Amino acid sequence: MQLPALIIDKLVAKLPIIQGGMATRISTSRLAAAVANEGGIGIIAATGMSPGELIQEIRMARKLTSGIIGINVLFAVRDFALLVKTALDEGIDLVISGAGVARDMYKWGRDAQTPIVPIVSSAKLASMVEKMGASAVVVEGKEAGGHLGTHRSVREIVPEVRVAVDIPIIAAGGIIDGRDIVDA
Repeated sequence: MQLPALIIDKLVAKLPIIQGGMATRISTSRLAAAVANEGGIGIIAATGMSPGELIQEIRMARKLTSGIIGINVLFAVRDFALLVKTALDEGIDLVISGAGVARDMYKWGRDAQTPIVPIVSSAKLASMVEKMGASAVVVEGKEAGGHLGTHRSVREIVPEVRVAVDIPIIAAGGIIDGRDIVDA
């Protein structure tokens, strides 16, 4: 079975797969580059990094791949704005953000011509961030790791989000095999 490409604004990933932004030195440049080299979107987890460390990780990823590289950063961290702006200044391809909503990040993304992709756990929030300027949404349910906003399954939430928004939807958590990919 041929998987469709994932299109987010001007970005086209050969495979509709975005590697999770697992924080605290798990999702670093090497993992992100490996995913990007296979045609997915590789993600560097910026949470917990200093701006200097993030710059090093982005530059290392760029040496290892010509594929799509993004960052994931939690809104709840103290240096959120600094980390996002640092990544944008470095020419990151995509910014994923969770654990809260930062209205300013959509303007920063527009100014840098970089897609901003928030993590959501409801159709209501997905609709709200689409109006703010989100280029796509990552929908997390109870199966996902990390900072969750729901006790509902991603399989319940995704159909509701499909009705609520016209931007790409990325299901996150609980995707185990090929059937799960098709269902998502």
